[in-house]
Amino acid sequence: MKETIKYFFVQEKDSPINVVMTGVSICDKNHRYVRTKPNITIIEYVFRGEGTLLIDNKKIDIKTDDVYILPAGISHEYYANPQNPWAKYFMNLSGSLASSLLMNFSLNDKFVFSAPSLKGLFKQIMKTSYADIPDSEKNSKLTSLYFEILHRLYVLNKESQKSNEAIMLKTYLDENIDRIINNTELAGHIYRSPDYCLKLFKREFGITPYDYQISNKISIASSLLQHTKKPISEIAEFIGYQNPQYFTSMFKAKTGMTPTEYRKKIN
Repeated sequence: MKETIKYFFVQEKDSPINVVMTGVSICDKNHRYVRTKPNITIIEYVFRGEGTLLIDNKKIDIKTDDVYILPAGISHEYYANPQNPWAKYFMNLSGSLASSLLMNFSLNDKFVFSAPSLKGLFKQIMKTSYADIPDSEKNSKLTSLYFEILHRLYVLNKESQKSNEAIMLKTYLDENIDRIINNTELAGHIYRSPDYCLKLFKREFGITPYDYQISNKISIASSLLQHTKKPISEIAEFIGYQNPQYFTSMFKAKTGMTPTEYRKKIN
């Protein structure tokens, strides 16, 4: 087994949350940890391989791109799959807030999450851990990343609880950002009535399909205006508006600024 560990000895004594250590574990077939009521909260991301977690008399198989969180005070055991040992990024935190946040984000009763989209945040944790800045500043940045991870897991957890039909509708809208999908077409995608789809979508996502599409288009346009130099006409076409003037009017109605004004302000 190979491990790269960064320890943080400079911590704020009165702080409700501190980062104790971060690191990368490249495990072999013999890798196993047993902890009895630890005083740290542990969060790990498996970027390769597989393993098993034993907690609350439950055996949970863990695979690549899974995140697992082990709150302070919860006894647990975990070990690598001998045939395909895991490799992981990890962060250990002390303080009451590290574990109580799990309850605030409704994550306290679930320990394992499939979250491939979080790999970038864990890489950022590793990068920040070795940045040429004081440990106190690292602690602040790393705890912010912890907050962001919990927030994203909260969103993923809420999404996983939604009905399959609702997720199919949202995915269909996301895949057709270059046009407006009417309720009849949307209903045909899951072989339901338009009225059923409208009510289902609004119940699950708190917004109508049409308003969701507009909000999504504005969000994508805003990102492209901020992070690219694409012409406004090209951005308009990308999200389904052949008439740049109509797009400009719609964008201003939603944001209070024209695309040009928005780009100038952001940059």
